[in-house]
Amino acid sequence: MRVPSLFRTSAFQLTLLYVVLFSVSVFALFAFIYWSTVGYLERQTNAIIEAEITGLAEQYERRGLQGLVEVVAERVRRDTEGRSVYLFADANLRPLAGNLNYWPQDVPDAGGWVTFAEVQRNGQSIPVRARILRVGQSLRLMVGRDIRELARIMVVFRRALVLGSSVTLALSLVGGILLSLSARRRIANINRTTRRIMAGDLSQRVPVTGSWDEQDELARNVNAMLDQIESLLAGIRHVGDSIAHDLRGPLTRLRNKLETLSAQAAPDRNGLAQCVEQADGLLATFNALLRIARVESGAYRSAFERVDMSRVVADVCDLYHAAADEQQVKLSCDCGSEALVFGDRELLAQALTNLLDNALKYTPGPGSVDVALAKAPQQVCVTVADTGPGIPEHERERALERFARLDEARTLTGNGLGLALVKAIAEQHDGRLVLADNEPQGLRVTMELPAAGPPSA
Repeated sequence: MRVPSLFRTSAFQLTLLYVVLFSVSVFALFAFIYWSTVGYLERQTNAIIEAEITGLAEQYERRGLQGLVEVVAERVRRDTEGRSVYLFADANLRPLAGNLNYWPQDVPDAGGWVTFAEVQRNGQSIPVRARILRVGQSLRLMVGRDIRELARIMVVFRRALVLGSSVTLALSLVGGILLSLSARRRIANINRTTRRIMAGDLSQRVPVTGSWDEQDELARNVNAMLDQIESLLAGIRHVGDSIAHDLRGPLTRLRNKLETLSAQAAPDRNGLAQCVEQADGLLATFNALLRIARVESGAYRSAFERVDMSRVVADVCDLYHAAADEQQVKLSCDCGSEALVFGDRELLAQALTNLLDNALKYTPGPGSVDVALAKAPQQVCVTVADTGPGIPEHERERALERFARLDEARTLTGNGLGLALVKAIAEQHDGRLVLADNEPQGLRVTMELPAAGPPSA
């Protein structure tokens, strides 16, 4: 991996931004600590010097030149630690009193604050903070303090600032490189997987580390998307194969019938009616496919509203009572009380219509079909149970696929799209379709839908 490409990663750039912000914070913290400690010591030193030089100026006013010399000498004797600096000099800057033998070089004789290094003890240059005061017309009074401890603290702070900043920048840079390498490695895995998928290998999946971070969440979402895409493509292939298999026969019969009729001098009207009927069956199949595709695309979701399933069940059952009596099938309907779901009334009615149509089609008379509506706090279930042949457990998944027709149903009319449409409608309503045995005989189909709360006031 080339270094420039590493520096262009978002993780490294975010790390650099964090380093800048952190460095500013560290500098502000050091500045505050410096002001709180070193600044306090400087102000305290200045206050001591100010108090001493004010006191000496008052002594000069009361006792004159000789009295000031005596007071300075007395203070020098009492300063056993040698922390204070006194120098009383004449107009030529010759010492008259104090513990300095000469006026320091590069120190002006004008009044004000000065800082200098003066050789005082053991050949060491001692930093001094002092104030100069003009006394009378030509005399100079300098009072200062040894600021070696203050200078040491300042050096410590400077070293700490330089060292801390250097360590912070170094560690941040190393951390940024490591984070960038880790992020780049995981992104490279995703890119490698997507390239293989683009090459046609839809079985590839993005590796998941199990850390449950945002990149793992992205990988799981990408994998879920790939699963859905693979499932849709498999469905498309299955639909294509099913259309070719299930519609080839009717189209062939229709063509042969038309060819026979075209060879007749006077075409049989019954034959033409059969051709129209077969064409209507083909159109119904394609319309059912288009309806399933539209339902799965979510085109109806924009019109979803609260629907009372008890009224839907009652209306659909009323439509089928006559057909059930004609087939000597007892149709019972338990609508229950109000059960609200969030969805499309026409789609839900179409789903229940398909279920009842299948139940009546495969239930020989005398038999029974029971429709029941059950309501739970979070779910509404519509169940259609019949006493027909049922569906074996190992065939139930296939029965929900498009064009799926079991061997027992081959002799009956149909295109194998009824349950597929019901499944698509249930899934678009965030529900599911469950097939089970209706003991002791028959099939129980349950459409489970999430319940909708009452409308807000």
